[in-house]
Amino acid sequence: MAHIAFFNFPAIGHVNPTLGLVEELVRRGHRVTSTATDHFVPLVEAAGAEPVRYRSVFGDFYRSPYTAEANEGEGLRCLEEARSIVDQVEDFHKDARPDIVLHDFMAWGGRFYSGRHGIPSMRLFPSYGYNETFSVQNKFPMAEFTDPKVVEMLGKLTEVLPSFNLPADPMAFFQEIAERSIIFLPRDFHYDGDTFDQRFVFAGPCLTDRSAYQGSWQPASRERPVLLISLGTAATGWPEFFKTAIEAFGDSEWDVVMAVGDHLDAAELGTPPANFTVRRHVPQLDVLQHAKLFVTHGGMNSTMESLYYGVPMVVIPQMNEQRANGMRVAELGLGRHLAVADTTVESLRRAVSDVVADDQVTANVQRMRSAMRAVDGPRVAADAVEAQLKSLS
Repeated sequence: MAHIAFFNFPAIGHVNPTLGLVEELVRRGHRVTSTATDHFVPLVEAAGAEPVRYRSVFGDFYRSPYTAEANEGEGLRCLEEARSIVDQVEDFHKDARPDIVLHDFMAWGGRFYSGRHGIPSMRLFPSYGYNETFSVQNKFPMAEFTDPKVVEMLGKLTEVLPSFNLPADPMAFFQEIAERSIIFLPRDFHYDGDTFDQRFVFAGPCLTDRSAYQGSWQPASRERPVLLISLGTAATGWPEFFKTAIEAFGDSEWDVVMAVGDHLDAAELGTPPANFTVRRHVPQLDVLQHAKLFVTHGGMNSTMESLYYGVPMVVIPQMNEQRANGMRVAELGLGRHLAVADTTVESLRRAVSDVVADDQVTANVQRMRSAMRAVDGPRVAADAVEAQLKSLS
Protein backbone atom coordinates (compact mmCIF):
# COMPACT_ATOMS: atom_id res chain seq x y z
CA MET A 1 0.00 0.00 0.00
CA ALA A 2 1.07 3.57 -0.65
CA HIS A 3 2.07 6.41 1.61
CA ILE A 4 -0.19 9.32 0.63
CA ALA A 5 0.75 12.71 2.06
CA PHE A 6 -1.87 15.48 2.23
CA PHE A 7 -0.72 19.08 2.41
CA ASN A 8 -3.74 21.09 3.49
CA PHE A 9 -4.51 24.75 3.98
CA PRO A 10 -5.38 25.58 7.62
CA ALA A 11 -8.99 26.66 7.12
CA ILE A 12 -12.22 24.77 7.69
CA GLY A 13 -13.39 25.29 4.12
CA HIS A 14 -10.23 23.58 2.86
CA VAL A 15 -9.85 20.75 5.39
CA ASN A 16 -13.44 19.50 5.68
CA PRO A 17 -13.91 18.62 1.98
CA THR A 18 -10.90 16.27 2.08
CA LEU A 19 -11.90 14.22 5.11
CA GLY A 20 -14.15 11.77 3.28
CA LEU A 21 -11.34 11.05 0.81
CA VAL A 22 -8.90 10.56 3.69
CA GLU A 23 -11.26 8.06 5.31
CA GLU A 24 -11.70 6.12 2.08
CA LEU A 25 -7.97 5.90 1.42
CA VAL A 26 -7.36 4.69 4.97
CA ARG A 27 -10.15 2.14 4.58
CA ARG A 28 -8.38 0.82 1.49
CA GLY A 29 -5.25 0.20 3.53
CA HIS A 30 -3.07 3.15 2.55
CA ARG A 31 -0.93 5.06 5.00
CA VAL A 32 -2.27 8.61 4.98
CA THR A 33 -0.50 11.54 6.60
CA SER A 34 -1.79 15.11 6.66
CA THR A 35 -0.39 18.44 7.72
CA ALA A 36 -2.47 19.90 10.53
CA THR A 37 -2.34 22.77 12.97
CA ASP A 38 -3.45 21.98 16.53
CA HIS A 39 -7.05 22.91 15.77
CA PHE A 40 -7.30 20.41 12.92
CA VAL A 41 -5.49 17.48 14.54
CA PRO A 42 -8.73 15.96 15.97
CA LEU A 43 -10.37 16.13 12.51
CA VAL A 44 -7.43 14.43 10.83
CA GLU A 45 -7.24 11.74 13.51
CA ALA A 46 -11.00 11.10 13.37
CA ALA A 47 -10.60 10.43 9.63
CA GLY A 48 -7.89 7.85 10.39
CA ALA A 49 -4.85 9.77 9.14
CA GLU A 50 -1.60 10.56 10.95
CA PRO A 51 -1.38 14.28 11.64
CA VAL A 52 1.83 16.05 10.74
CA ARG A 53 1.71 18.88 13.25
CA TYR A 54 3.08 22.24 12.24
CA ARG A 55 2.91 25.89 13.25
CA SER A 56 1.09 27.97 10.69
CA VAL A 57 2.08 31.45 9.60
CA PHE A 58 -1.66 32.15 9.52
CA GLY A 59 -2.11 31.28 13.20
CA ASP A 60 -5.75 30.45 13.91
CA PHE A 61 -6.72 31.15 10.32
CA TYR A 62 -9.92 29.18 10.74
CA ARG A 63 -11.04 32.00 13.06
CA SER A 64 -9.74 34.83 10.89
CA PRO A 65 -12.26 37.41 9.69
CA TYR A 66 -13.03 37.70 6.00
CA THR A 67 -12.38 41.40 5.62
CA ALA A 68 -10.26 43.30 3.12
CA GLU A 69 -8.00 44.48 5.93
CA ALA A 70 -7.50 41.00 7.38
CA ASN A 71 -6.80 39.45 3.98
CA GLU A 72 -4.40 42.12 2.78
CA GLY A 73 -1.07 40.52 1.90
CA GLU A 74 -2.54 37.00 1.86
CA GLY A 75 -0.26 36.02 -1.03
CA LEU A 76 2.83 36.92 1.00
CA ARG A 77 1.55 34.82 3.89
CA CYS A 78 0.79 31.91 1.53
CA LEU A 79 4.40 32.04 0.34
CA GLU A 80 5.82 32.19 3.85
CA GLU A 81 3.46 29.39 4.93
CA ALA A 82 4.71 27.24 2.05
CA ARG A 83 8.38 27.76 2.84
CA SER A 84 7.79 27.19 6.54
CA ILE A 85 5.76 24.01 6.18
CA VAL A 86 8.38 22.36 3.98
CA ASP A 87 11.01 22.94 6.67
CA GLN A 88 8.70 21.65 9.39
CA VAL A 89 7.72 18.37 7.69
CA GLU A 90 11.18 17.32 6.55
CA ASP A 91 12.00 15.41 9.74
CA PHE A 92 8.61 13.70 9.82
CA HIS A 93 8.94 12.37 6.27
CA LYS A 94 12.69 11.66 6.18
CA ASP A 95 12.26 7.98 7.14
CA ALA A 96 9.12 7.38 5.07
CA ARG A 97 9.11 9.19 1.75
CA PRO A 98 5.56 9.70 0.44
CA ASP A 99 4.64 7.95 -2.78
CA ILE A 100 2.41 10.83 -3.79
CA VAL A 101 1.54 14.30 -2.47
CA LEU A 102 -2.06 15.54 -2.49
CA HIS A 103 -2.17 19.27 -1.93
CA ASP A 104 -4.82 21.93 -1.67
CA PHE A 105 -4.52 24.46 -4.48
CA MET A 106 -3.65 27.12 -1.88
CA ALA A 107 -1.17 24.86 -0.04
CA TRP A 108 1.83 25.86 -2.12
CA GLY A 109 4.01 23.98 0.34
CA GLY A 110 2.79 20.71 -1.18
CA ARG A 111 4.10 21.81 -4.57
CA PHE A 112 7.35 23.01 -3.02
CA TYR A 113 7.89 19.75 -1.11
CA SER A 114 7.04 17.49 -4.06
CA GLY A 115 9.22 19.61 -6.37
CA ARG A 116 12.21 19.50 -4.04
CA HIS A 117 11.99 15.71 -3.62
CA GLY A 118 10.76 14.74 -7.06
CA ILE A 119 7.53 13.25 -5.73
CA PRO A 120 4.44 13.07 -7.97
CA SER A 121 1.51 15.19 -6.86
CA MET A 122 -2.19 15.82 -7.37
CA ARG A 123 -4.06 19.06 -6.77
CA LEU A 124 -7.21 19.41 -4.67
CA PHE A 125 -9.89 22.04 -5.23
CA PRO A 126 -12.43 22.48 -2.42
CA SER A 127 -13.85 25.28 -4.55
CA TYR A 128 -13.68 26.13 -8.26
CA GLY A 129 -10.88 24.65 -10.32
CA TYR A 130 -9.15 26.49 -13.10
CA ASN A 131 -8.11 25.55 -16.61
CA GLU A 132 -6.95 27.32 -19.75
CA THR A 133 -10.29 29.10 -20.20
CA PHE A 134 -11.74 29.57 -16.71
CA SER A 135 -10.56 30.83 -13.34
CA VAL A 136 -12.62 32.35 -10.58
CA GLN A 137 -9.91 35.02 -10.19
CA ASN A 138 -10.59 36.24 -13.72
CA LYS A 139 -14.35 36.04 -13.37
CA PHE A 140 -14.46 37.57 -9.87
CA PRO A 141 -11.10 39.33 -9.28
CA MET A 142 -9.93 39.20 -5.67
CA ALA A 143 -6.58 40.94 -6.08
CA GLU A 144 -4.94 42.80 -8.92
CA PHE A 145 -1.43 41.92 -10.01
CA THR A 146 -0.59 45.62 -9.72
CA ASP A 147 -1.31 45.59 -5.96
CA PRO A 148 2.01 46.42 -4.20
CA LYS A 149 1.80 43.40 -1.90
CA VAL A 150 1.04 41.12 -4.84
CA VAL A 151 4.02 42.57 -6.72
CA GLU A 152 6.20 41.96 -3.65
CA MET A 153 4.96 38.37 -3.38
CA LEU A 154 5.65 37.70 -7.07
CA GLY A 155 9.21 38.99 -6.68
CA LYS A 156 9.89 36.79 -3.67
CA LEU A 157 8.26 33.80 -5.34
CA THR A 158 10.54 34.24 -8.34
CA GLU A 159 13.54 34.05 -6.02
CA VAL A 160 12.50 30.92 -4.12
CA LEU A 161 11.03 28.72 -6.87
CA PRO A 162 14.39 27.39 -8.15
CA SER A 163 15.26 26.14 -4.65
CA PHE A 164 12.32 23.77 -4.99
CA ASN A 165 13.31 22.65 -8.50
CA LEU A 166 10.56 24.76 -10.03
CA PRO A 167 10.96 27.28 -12.89
CA ALA A 168 11.56 30.87 -11.76
CA ASP A 169 8.35 32.02 -13.40
CA PRO A 170 5.63 33.03 -10.92
CA MET A 171 2.91 33.41 -13.54
CA ALA A 172 3.62 29.90 -14.83
CA PHE A 173 3.43 28.71 -11.22
CA PHE A 174 -0.10 30.08 -10.92
CA GLN A 175 -1.26 29.11 -14.38
CA GLU A 176 0.17 25.60 -14.52
CA ILE A 177 -2.51 22.92 -14.90
CA ALA A 178 -1.76 19.86 -12.80
CA GLU A 179 -1.57 16.48 -14.52
CA ARG A 180 -4.46 15.35 -12.31
CA SER A 181 -6.78 17.31 -10.02
CA ILE A 182 -9.78 16.48 -7.86
CA ILE A 183 -12.59 19.02 -7.60
CA PHE A 184 -14.97 18.59 -4.66
CA LEU A 185 -17.94 20.01 -6.57
CA PRO A 186 -20.38 18.46 -9.03
CA ARG A 187 -19.62 19.43 -12.61
CA ASP A 188 -23.16 20.81 -13.00
CA PHE A 189 -22.55 23.42 -10.29
CA HIS A 190 -19.10 24.48 -11.50
CA TYR A 191 -18.91 27.52 -13.75
CA ASP A 192 -18.04 26.39 -17.30
CA GLY A 193 -17.91 22.81 -16.05
CA ASP A 194 -18.04 21.36 -19.55
CA THR A 195 -14.65 22.95 -20.39
CA PHE A 196 -12.81 20.78 -17.86
CA ASP A 197 -11.27 17.68 -19.45
CA GLN A 198 -10.03 14.31 -18.16
CA ARG A 199 -7.31 15.98 -16.09
CA PHE A 200 -10.05 16.97 -13.65
CA VAL A 201 -12.09 14.56 -11.57
CA PHE A 202 -15.37 15.95 -10.27
CA ALA A 203 -15.91 14.00 -7.06
CA GLY A 204 -18.51 16.32 -5.56
CA PRO A 205 -18.71 16.77 -1.79
CA CYS A 206 -17.03 14.01 0.23
CA LEU A 207 -18.95 14.35 3.48
CA THR A 208 -18.16 12.33 6.57
CA ASP A 209 -19.43 11.93 10.13
CA ARG A 210 -18.19 14.81 12.31
CA SER A 211 -19.93 13.91 15.55
CA ALA A 212 -16.66 12.84 17.19
CA TYR A 213 -15.55 16.47 17.39
CA GLN A 214 -18.73 18.47 16.71
CA GLY A 215 -21.35 16.63 18.73
CA SER A 216 -24.84 16.05 17.36
CA TRP A 217 -28.18 17.82 17.10
CA GLN A 218 -31.85 16.88 16.91
CA PRO A 219 -34.82 19.23 16.42
CA ALA A 220 -36.95 20.01 19.45
CA SER A 221 -40.07 19.47 17.36
CA ARG A 222 -40.78 17.50 14.20
CA GLU A 223 -43.86 19.59 13.51
CA ARG A 224 -42.31 23.02 12.86
CA PRO A 225 -40.01 23.89 9.93
CA VAL A 226 -36.33 24.45 10.74
CA LEU A 227 -34.51 27.52 9.44
CA LEU A 228 -30.71 27.43 9.69
CA ILE A 229 -28.92 30.79 9.75
CA SER A 230 -25.13 31.04 9.66
CA LEU A 231 -22.56 33.37 8.13
CA GLY A 232 -19.79 30.82 8.61
CA THR A 233 -17.00 30.26 11.11
CA ALA A 234 -15.31 33.55 10.27
CA ALA A 235 -18.42 35.72 10.46
CA THR A 236 -17.42 39.14 11.71
CA GLY A 237 -17.90 42.82 11.15
CA TRP A 238 -21.67 42.58 10.76
CA PRO A 239 -23.24 41.80 14.13
CA GLU A 240 -26.30 43.79 13.06
CA PHE A 241 -27.22 40.95 10.71
CA PHE A 242 -28.05 38.61 13.56
CA LYS A 243 -30.25 41.25 15.16
CA THR A 244 -31.95 41.66 11.78
CA ALA A 245 -32.54 37.91 11.60
CA ILE A 246 -34.02 37.84 15.09
CA GLU A 247 -36.39 40.66 14.20
CA ALA A 248 -37.31 39.00 10.90
CA PHE A 249 -38.06 35.53 12.29
CA GLY A 250 -38.61 35.92 16.02
CA ASP A 251 -41.89 34.41 17.23
CA SER A 252 -42.59 33.16 13.70
CA GLU A 253 -43.62 29.77 12.36
CA TRP A 254 -39.93 28.81 12.12
CA ASP A 255 -37.73 26.98 14.59
CA VAL A 256 -34.55 28.95 13.97
CA VAL A 257 -31.05 27.57 14.59
CA MET A 258 -28.57 30.43 14.38
CA ALA A 259 -24.77 30.08 14.53
CA VAL A 260 -23.03 33.41 15.21
CA GLY A 261 -19.38 32.30 14.99
CA ASP A 262 -16.40 33.21 17.15
CA HIS A 263 -16.47 36.98 16.74
CA LEU A 264 -19.73 37.73 18.51
CA ASP A 265 -20.82 36.97 22.05
CA ALA A 266 -24.37 35.65 21.78
CA ALA A 267 -25.16 37.52 25.00
CA GLU A 268 -24.86 40.77 23.02
CA LEU A 269 -28.03 39.80 21.20
CA GLY A 270 -30.03 39.71 24.42
CA THR A 271 -32.52 37.00 25.30
CA PRO A 272 -33.49 35.33 22.02
CA PRO A 273 -37.13 34.62 21.14
CA ALA A 274 -38.46 31.25 22.23
CA ASN A 275 -38.25 29.86 18.69
CA PHE A 276 -34.51 30.65 18.39
CA THR A 277 -31.52 28.49 19.32
CA VAL A 278 -28.39 30.66 19.24
CA ARG A 279 -24.92 29.12 19.44
CA ARG A 280 -21.39 30.00 18.37
CA HIS A 281 -21.28 26.82 16.29
CA VAL A 282 -23.72 24.04 15.48
CA PRO A 283 -23.27 20.57 13.90
CA GLN A 284 -24.25 21.88 10.49
CA LEU A 285 -24.75 18.53 8.76
CA ASP A 286 -27.16 17.42 11.49
CA VAL A 287 -29.18 20.63 11.26
CA LEU A 288 -29.31 20.52 7.46
CA GLN A 289 -30.84 17.04 7.58
CA HIS A 290 -33.90 18.67 9.17
CA ALA A 291 -33.79 22.19 7.69
CA LYS A 292 -36.27 23.55 5.18
CA LEU A 293 -34.10 26.52 4.25
CA PHE A 294 -30.59 27.82 4.88
CA VAL A 295 -29.69 31.52 5.15
CA THR A 296 -25.95 31.37 4.49
CA HIS A 297 -22.88 33.40 3.58
CA GLY A 298 -22.43 31.04 0.64
CA GLY A 299 -19.08 29.48 1.51
CA MET A 300 -18.51 26.51 -0.78
CA ASN A 301 -18.64 24.02 2.10
CA SER A 302 -22.00 25.33 3.23
CA THR A 303 -23.32 25.53 -0.33
CA MET A 304 -22.37 21.94 -1.13
CA GLU A 305 -23.68 20.62 2.17
CA SER A 306 -26.97 22.43 1.73
CA LEU A 307 -27.47 21.00 -1.76
CA TYR A 308 -26.43 17.52 -0.65
CA TYR A 309 -29.28 17.55 1.85
CA GLY A 310 -31.70 19.14 -0.58
CA VAL A 311 -32.01 22.47 1.24
CA PRO A 312 -32.57 25.65 -0.80
CA MET A 313 -30.68 28.78 0.17
CA VAL A 314 -30.78 32.51 0.61
CA VAL A 315 -27.14 33.48 0.06
CA ILE A 316 -25.75 36.70 1.57
CA PRO A 317 -22.08 36.73 0.52
CA GLN A 318 -19.29 38.34 2.54
CA MET A 319 -16.44 38.01 0.00
CA ASN A 320 -15.83 37.51 -3.71
CA GLU A 321 -15.83 33.72 -3.85
CA GLN A 322 -19.03 33.64 -1.84
CA ARG A 323 -20.50 36.19 -4.23
CA ALA A 324 -19.62 33.81 -7.07
CA ASN A 325 -21.43 31.04 -5.22
CA GLY A 326 -24.47 33.18 -4.48
CA MET A 327 -24.75 34.21 -8.10
CA ARG A 328 -24.40 30.58 -9.20
CA VAL A 329 -27.12 29.49 -6.75
CA ALA A 330 -29.44 32.13 -8.20
CA GLU A 331 -28.43 31.35 -11.80
CA LEU A 332 -29.22 27.65 -11.36
CA GLY A 333 -32.49 28.37 -9.55
CA LEU A 334 -31.35 26.83 -6.26
CA GLY A 335 -32.28 29.82 -4.10
CA ARG A 336 -31.80 33.59 -3.91
CA HIS A 337 -28.76 35.87 -3.83
CA LEU A 338 -29.12 38.86 -1.49
CA ALA A 339 -26.45 41.57 -1.28
CA VAL A 340 -25.37 42.83 2.12
CA ALA A 341 -26.43 46.38 1.23
CA ASP A 342 -29.91 45.14 0.37
CA THR A 343 -30.42 43.05 3.51
CA THR A 344 -33.14 44.40 5.78
CA VAL A 345 -35.74 42.79 8.00
CA GLU A 346 -38.24 43.05 5.18
CA SER A 347 -35.98 41.89 2.33
CA LEU A 348 -34.68 38.95 4.36
CA ARG A 349 -38.15 37.85 5.34
CA ARG A 350 -39.35 38.25 1.74
CA ALA A 351 -36.42 36.31 0.28
CA VAL A 352 -37.04 33.39 2.62
CA SER A 353 -40.77 33.29 1.94
CA ASP A 354 -40.19 33.58 -1.83
CA VAL A 355 -37.78 30.64 -1.87
CA VAL A 356 -40.01 28.44 0.25
CA ALA A 357 -42.99 29.18 -2.00
CA ASP A 358 -41.11 28.59 -5.26
CA ASP A 359 -41.88 25.09 -6.51
CA GLN A 360 -39.30 25.42 -9.28
CA VAL A 361 -36.54 26.10 -6.74
CA THR A 362 -37.65 23.04 -4.77
CA ALA A 363 -37.55 20.91 -7.92
CA ASN A 364 -34.13 22.26 -8.96
CA VAL A 365 -32.63 21.61 -5.53
CA GLN A 366 -34.00 18.08 -5.44
CA ARG A 367 -32.54 17.36 -8.89
CA MET A 368 -29.15 18.63 -7.78
CA ARG A 369 -29.41 16.58 -4.58
CA SER A 370 -30.19 13.43 -6.53
CA ALA A 371 -27.33 14.03 -8.97
CA MET A 372 -24.87 14.61 -6.14
CA ARG A 373 -25.97 11.53 -4.23
CA ALA A 374 -25.70 9.39 -7.36
CA VAL A 375 -21.92 9.91 -7.15
CA ASP A 376 -19.95 8.25 -4.34
CA GLY A 377 -17.55 11.16 -3.91
CA PRO A 378 -14.98 9.49 -1.64
CA ARG A 379 -14.86 6.41 -3.89
CA VAL A 380 -14.50 8.48 -7.08
CA ALA A 381 -11.74 10.60 -5.54
CA ALA A 382 -9.90 7.59 -4.08
CA ASP A 383 -10.13 5.75 -7.41
CA ALA A 384 -8.49 8.76 -9.07
CA VAL A 385 -5.65 8.74 -6.54
CA GLU A 386 -5.07 5.02 -6.97
CA ALA A 387 -5.19 5.34 -10.76
CA GLN A 388 -2.52 8.03 -10.57
CA LEU A 389 -0.39 5.82 -8.31
CA LYS A 390 -0.79 2.92 -10.73
CA SER A 391 0.30 5.10 -13.65
CA LEU A 392 3.53 5.84 -11.79
CA SER A 393 4.48 2.25 -11.16
